[in-house]
Amino acid sequence: MRRVLFALLILSAGLTLLLLVTGGGPPVTAAALLTGALAAALLIARRPLAQRRAHVPKSQIAEIEKLYFRATREMLTDSPNMPQVINDLQRIISIDPRYKNARYFLNRALLLQERAQALSPQQSNGARRSPSRLDFLGLQEKLIDLDPAVRKAVVMELIPYGENAIDPLIALLMDPDADVRVHAATALGWVGGRDAVQPLLVALQDEIPQVRRYAARALCWVVDETAVDGLIAALRDDDTYVRCYAARALGWSQDQRAIRPLVELFHKDASSDVREYALTALDDLGQPRPEPRSERVTLD
Repeated sequence: MRRVLFALLILSAGLTLLLLVTGGGPPVTAAALLTGALAAALLIARRPLAQRRAHVPKSQIAEIEKLYFRATREMLTDSPNMPQVINDLQRIISIDPRYKNARYFLNRALLLQERAQALSPQQSNGARRSPSRLDFLGLQEKLIDLDPAVRKAVVMELIPYGENAIDPLIALLMDPDADVRVHAATALGWVGGRDAVQPLLVALQDEIPQVRRYAARALCWVVDETAVDGLIAALRDDDTYVRCYAARALGWSQDQRAIRPLVELFHKDASSDVREYALTALDDLGQPRPEPRSERVTLD
């Protein structure tokens, strides 16, 4: 495409020069100039797009996910190990500088560390106020607020309550707003443990692909033997990202039932990303990599 636009730019420049020399009419000359300007603008506009297409090496995606999960879970504890959190998030950004969530949490971790260092040891020990039951009840009242933005904000405020937040977060998985359901699925992956598995499997059948994606991703963090059948079914989801995260979760499940479906996924899926995730999952399960077949078919 860039070559075509570049050729168009050269052609329009030559045509403009020829028209000026031969005395072509103003409308014709203006059209040639406009064509050249349009080609130049498209060439310039495509440069950032080409840069954005560069993506993280597939072999490092699993490392990013594990570091991100460890860092965010650590930040939820009463006394987070900030040097570890900062180191994990910096490692993520060194792999993928465009990871906005990692950059957000890194800035927050650096700010919290700076504040802690500015306090005396006595002040630091008493600076963190434990969430109260009154605060928790106030958050629960916001679950029925008519504004989706308020309900979405509640998700982040519920996370410090840990296990107590599980039921409200499960309720938010049925919120009419898809963005709220996305945030609730992510939060359940962080704090839900085994109690989050079945609600996330239900969310894995949501009509909105974005919700299914984040449910599959959250299941990577809480996967157990009860999630395997649902994740195997998700390998046939229409959405590529759902299939990728379902494969990732099956790899982390360490369940031998996942081996055959993952091998079939590698042989049959038309997406190179999904096939790569299937191979990584088989690696996680300690299985040899299957030999690629010459032909693949798109999953129904």
